[in-house]
Amino acid sequence: MRIIYGCPSDDTPTGGVKVIYKQSEILNNLGIESGIWHPQKPDFVCSWFKNNVRRIADAELNPATDLIVIPEIWISAYFNNLKALGFKVAVYVQNCYFTHFNLNPAPNNLTPDLMRAADLLLSISDDTSQFLTDLVKADPNKVILQRYSIDQSLFNVGAKKKLITYMPRKLPQHSLRVVAALRPLLPPDWVISAIEKMNETEVASVLSQSAVFMSFSEFEGLPVPPVEAAISGNLVIGYHGEGGRQYWREPNFVEIECGNVQKFALTVVDYVRQLESGQFQLNSLLEGIKLLKNEFSLKTELDMLNTFVGRARDFYPQSSA
Repeated sequence: MRIIYGCPSDDTPTGGVKVIYKQSEILNNLGIESGIWHPQKPDFVCSWFKNNVRRIADAELNPATDLIVIPEIWISAYFNNLKALGFKVAVYVQNCYFTHFNLNPAPNNLTPDLMRAADLLLSISDDTSQFLTDLVKADPNKVILQRYSIDQSLFNVGAKKKLITYMPRKLPQHSLRVVAALRPLLPPDWVISAIEKMNETEVASVLSQSAVFMSFSEFEGLPVPPVEAAISGNLVIGYHGEGGRQYWREPNFVEIECGNVQKFALTVVDYVRQLESGQFQLNSLLEGIKLLKNEFSLKTELDMLNTFVGRARDFYPQSSA
């Protein structure tokens, strides 16, 4: 048995691609043969984070041995063809909010029907699992929770500066408005810095130094940047993107209603004032960081992957792997 992950050929830093690569690597380390399949560009490999994945070409795929895991955004394009060739197909739903939104508009969006026909559904979060069972009406027995882990040797608390960070590719019109409103209200020695065009190591370094992270997540399965920021000792203020409700707990996270620019800017200003006066201490985040480190630990990810492997083996009873 092999577990093959289909993955977009995109070198833009995105959490979902990194999760796919890392889980394929972990499976190989567990002795479960796994690889990454880039059908559009067989020789492609992501370069913005360290990885050591095995790449699989079309000609190497074998329905007798390979369970294919495709992202939810590929289901309309690939699912029926793979099933027609005899493959067992799992769908990794990292963003359930794409399910009813057809990225390639057609007369009928068949994505929910295809989701229900999948052999297994990997769900990134509790919110995603509920979406799949309650709205898509998928069989709950097919849904397997599969979170990611955060590299805690890379993302950790460092010496803090008077620094506020955010990712401008997330809801750029929102972040532009918040940053524009916020700059003149902050003390002159506080800096707002956009995290963009950085590799994983550079992002981790900046997050370890920043004190506040502004989150502009929208309709996400389990957004990665707010977790990385929180584990790196940031007070995270902003949008949870729905899927982030799972970990959005005070005092580490402060929720702002999506689109409330005034409240967003004024809340950041208020917490900066509290940090300056000592009324709010960043060490009050330590207990929450401990909980997050457990929730997003390699052990938790391994336990979930082992559950997935056990279910996958049911499809290949003759396999000794």
